[in-house]
Amino acid sequence: MEIREAIPTDAARIHDIAITSWMDTYEEIYSESSKAHFVQEAYPQEKVVRAIRTAEEARGEYFNVAIIEEEIVGFIHAIDVDGTWEIVRLYVLPKYQQNGIGRKLIRELEHQGASPIEVYVESRNYKARQFLVSFGFREESETTEEIFGQVEPVTRLKRIYE
Repeated sequence: MEIREAIPTDAARIHDIAITSWMDTYEEIYSESSKAHFVQEAYPQEKVVRAIRTAEEARGEYFNVAIIEEEIVGFIHAIDVDGTWEIVRLYVLPKYQQNGIGRKLIRELEHQGASPIEVYVESRNYKARQFLVSFGFREESETTEEIFGQVEPVTRLKRIYE
């Protein structure tokens, strides 16, 4: 597996991975109207290209992809928020999950200097929460947020270094 910085020509594949992974993860959590809104509004290619270009041009933002056999199978996007790195997107295609790809993407962020790291996850996304806790994140707080027209509890997790 290779991890590299995302480039603008990756945008279409990143979009597809985000939609596929999100729908798989949240199928039971979100209403049909929220899912339809997500598909329509989330990850338009021009926004993905803009995020990739920002990460290319500036310190304070990382956008990396994971590649297996020349195919992008996952990605991570993190931004520096007042000295704490927030993972804003971390998706791996369902058929590649539980193979260490998410861990490698986070480790690469750390290798590039992103520390400390935190992430906000829908509280009912038990799979993501379990993954993050098993990788050294600790649940710090919970709040609610309106996500695609649906109010959901959101858990903040922070990477703990011992």
